[in-house]
Amino acid sequence: MAVMNSYQEKITRIRTQLNVAGAAGAMLSTQDHVFYATGFSSVMDGWLLAEPIAAVFVPANTTSPVVLILPEASVISPIVSERGGHPIHYDRIATFDMLNFCETARAEDAHLALPEDLLAELGEVMGRIEGDCKPDIIQTIAASLSRHVAKNDLVLFDDMRVAARVEALGGQSTGDALEAMLAARAVKTEGELNTLRESGRVADDIMAYTISQLGVGKSWHEVEKSVAHFMIDRDVDPLPGSPMLFGGAYDLVFRPDLFRTPVNRPFKGGEIVILETQGRYKNFWIDINRTAHIGPATPAYRHQFNAVREIFETISARLKPGVNTAEICAFHDIPAAQYLDPPEKLLVVAHSVGLVPLESPVRYPGTGLHAAKEGFVVEPGMVISIDCLYFGSGLGPSHMENVFIVNETGAEPLYDFPLDLVETA
Repeated sequence: MAVMNSYQEKITRIRTQLNVAGAAGAMLSTQDHVFYATGFSSVMDGWLLAEPIAAVFVPANTTSPVVLILPEASVISPIVSERGGHPIHYDRIATFDMLNFCETARAEDAHLALPEDLLAELGEVMGRIEGDCKPDIIQTIAASLSRHVAKNDLVLFDDMRVAARVEALGGQSTGDALEAMLAARAVKTEGELNTLRESGRVADDIMAYTISQLGVGKSWHEVEKSVAHFMIDRDVDPLPGSPMLFGGAYDLVFRPDLFRTPVNRPFKGGEIVILETQGRYKNFWIDINRTAHIGPATPAYRHQFNAVREIFETISARLKPGVNTAEICAFHDIPAAQYLDPPEKLLVVAHSVGLVPLESPVRYPGTGLHAAKEGFVVEPGMVISIDCLYFGSGLGPSHMENVFIVNETGAEPLYDFPLDLVETA
């Protein structure tokens, strides 16, 4: 029996969820899902448009083709990506016009002489194109579906605006693909796990570098820029605006939508720095968190930090297949909780990590209270982040976070950087 590659495994996982939903296929047009199912990504993804520039149709029927939908001017993309070591997986291609780029690409150029090997590869790609190039992506999606499913067949979409336009255009029966896709993505393939392990080693290096930049007299803005450059040099796309979240005193208020406290002066000593160096490595999220103290910490703060660490380690040891993420995060029965003043200011949550920092298999919206309070059942192959974040204002915050790969009997940490409180010079 042939061994499936990572993308075949992912298509199989999607098809399993389609069968559960009674759907004939999924039309995926959001960036992460197109990448997940095919490996295709585009520099135009960085435009953050409110509409898709690519899509992929994954049929539930194993004998039907996986169709990648691209601008006609981008049909060379699979070749370029393959030559760069990033193969794109698909069976057929359908094309559309993007603005007037494709019109220009079709124009004759007597001076253009493509090498024979490229012509041969391009010929192979062109041979996989089905149907005519349509004026826009919605018309191409509708035409592609008409070739592979009936109008009354249920097709799930991850962009319901696209679904509405396609349904209006051709009467296709549509549904929401989000929960099916999150269920498929929750358990990682071995290829994904290998990339995540790579990201763990990179994250450890980033954390070590970040700490080396801290100290009395250092400017926070200089540290941020230096860390961002370090991340970029290691093929990590930093979180936009800043690669880190800064603690300080949080202005004595925990504001979930504004972690960053602006600091325009050099560190004087006594500041608490929350080092959550966030970014994407090969499209996978880095979600590591450690705490640093500028200069020596007080014995009371060290005691608080160690209490948070004991709670974190106790909860992390509970992580294994079959447990519920909400249940393992219960901490009031852990003896160290009594040393927090008050313990209610400790935030503990377990969530799935992958192409985004929150991709847990829970009902929409996944950022609601239910995602933390109800949780989900852990399976082998899941990648789970455990966050243990203390926001008490008496002594200041103490944070730590690690990501774990769940195996058959327990979990292995993705990050090896020590959890110890960092006290800088």
